[in-house]
Amino acid sequence: MTPIAAGSLVNPAVVLQASGPNGLGIIRSLGRRGIPVVACDHDPRALGLLSRHATPCFTRHPLADPDGFAEDVIALGRRLPVPGVLFATHDETLIALGPHEERLAPYFDRPWSPWERMRATMDKSTQHAAARAIGFPVPATVEPAGEGDVVAAAAELRFPVILKPRRAPEFRARMRRQVLECAGPEDLRRNWEIAAPYAPQISEVIPGGDERIWTLGSYRSADGTPLASFTGRKLRQWPTRFGTGRSAEAHWDPGYAARGHALLDELGFHGISQLETKRDPRDGRDYLIEVNTRSWLWVGLATAAGVNLPLAAYLDAIGRGRRIPDGHRSGLRWMLASRHVGGAVMEIRRGDWTWGGLASTLRPPLREGVWDLRDIRPGIGQTTHQLRVLARRLRRRV
Repeated sequence: MTPIAAGSLVNPAVVLQASGPNGLGIIRSLGRRGIPVVACDHDPRALGLLSRHATPCFTRHPLADPDGFAEDVIALGRRLPVPGVLFATHDETLIALGPHEERLAPYFDRPWSPWERMRATMDKSTQHAAARAIGFPVPATVEPAGEGDVVAAAAELRFPVILKPRRAPEFRARMRRQVLECAGPEDLRRNWEIAAPYAPQISEVIPGGDERIWTLGSYRSADGTPLASFTGRKLRQWPTRFGTGRSAEAHWDPGYAARGHALLDELGFHGISQLETKRDPRDGRDYLIEVNTRSWLWVGLATAAGVNLPLAAYLDAIGRGRRIPDGHRSGLRWMLASRHVGGAVMEIRRGDWTWGGLASTLRPPLREGVWDLRDIRPGIGQTTHQLRVLARRLRRRV
């Protein structure tokens, strides 16, 4: 790590797991405001490590070696001339650092809930209970304790259903997907055997396309005050239905924001979060998907739309908290071209989408999640890596 000059005495932001557009969005949101940023990752190809706005720092992987990762972060803190402000981009970061929060305290401000509160909030059972307590819509859901409960759920729920892991980081690392979808009882029994070690919920699928998936992204202070709020929706996921966003749109909806903050009030949440819901075409209500208790993939769209959530968190952490006005630029679109365009062509060829649908997501104003001429190295690094992967695949075919 290149040392940060002590003379400036500006608290550095430390972005953990800066591998993708999530971390890159935080780095650019802060670096362009003159805040020194340290980008941490185990992979030297991580996009955030290539940004002109960040000083790179290597750490162990928080999922593969959580204690080693925590030790690396603490060692970084000892080297900083002034306390840093931590930013998490993945659940495994929070899980790895949570038990070490007292050791981290001398070196870092953590603009999120204490670990005991955070651990409870991350649990999807807690999220569902809080939603039901205030009448926030939740899909019909069963939490099976064993195979007998799965059989009962098959008789009780409407198919299709999904198996959604409560131990999500381990599940995603193994399965390379968010959930397991089940078309019928036989699917459910077979997939239960795979998902059981990850404590899954079984939930009915809310119908409708990706464009019905809405987000409240916000930063809330320790006393629960919303200091910044953004709303928007996905336009397309990869893979579709149960993937991660590859195209999204900013759209300010104050009523939706108010309903989302009521749920975060019930959870007693402090920090950056993404509350994700799906708007049911049958009744027009927004049903809870989950609360991600950290930054999310397209947080850079919020900054581009005028709501700089990382800056709100940073200022609050260093004692200069102020409210960023609600409301922002609507209609601004965001995409990851590396996923969106290629994925769209595949879907169009299969008859799952149309050229008109793709064109509607590419209308300006449009921002790309990685490529930016003001910070070009991450885009070059991403493209170079993708070309190498493509070349290896072609060599294997030959």
